[in-house]
Amino acid sequence: MKVRDKYLLIMAAVWGPCLALAVASYVMVLRPQLDRRHELEAKVVQAKEYYARALEAAKPDLQARLTTQVDRLHNRIEDFLVHIENAPELAFAIGNMAQETGLESFGIKPVPGRTSHAPGDADCIAEKRLNVNFLAGFTRFATFLNTLERHRPVVFVETFTISRPQEADTEPQVDMGLAVLVEKPQGI
Repeated sequence: MKVRDKYLLIMAAVWGPCLALAVASYVMVLRPQLDRRHELEAKVVQAKEYYARALEAAKPDLQARLTTQVDRLHNRIEDFLVHIENAPELAFAIGNMAQETGLESFGIKPVPGRTSHAPGDADCIAEKRLNVNFLAGFTRFATFLNTLERHRPVVFVETFTISRPQEADTEPQVDMGLAVLVEKPQGI
């Protein structure tokens, strides 16, 4: 072997393990520290963002605007939600609408076992279903349907069927499935 080849072989034998040791120390020590540093920088940026939002939220004009927005949303909830103390009166209200519309043979009954919970608000809201049947022509049916749709809180008309009468001088039979959102009592 020549002197040059021996020199390169000794250099490779010495530098090879040193290079392997350097790569291993980077992978085991320095890389996790860099990852941790990036995580901490992201947390600092997020904390600065929260701080800026907190400073912005402390301004009186923003608080007033947010208060009015919350009040407006609360009033909007009132359009869709029947309070628990008003739930028994709902059947009477629907009966009064039917009487005002002039429906014949009006009947209303709750649908047992069909009460379900709204997916996101299972703690606060439940769904109550009712079945309504009556005799009416198209004009009175449409008037009653329109009255139900305009009622506050909202009464959802989920299904309806109109059966053609057997005799020519009788009104069609209408069956409707209604649903309302009812506030659940707190603490249950």
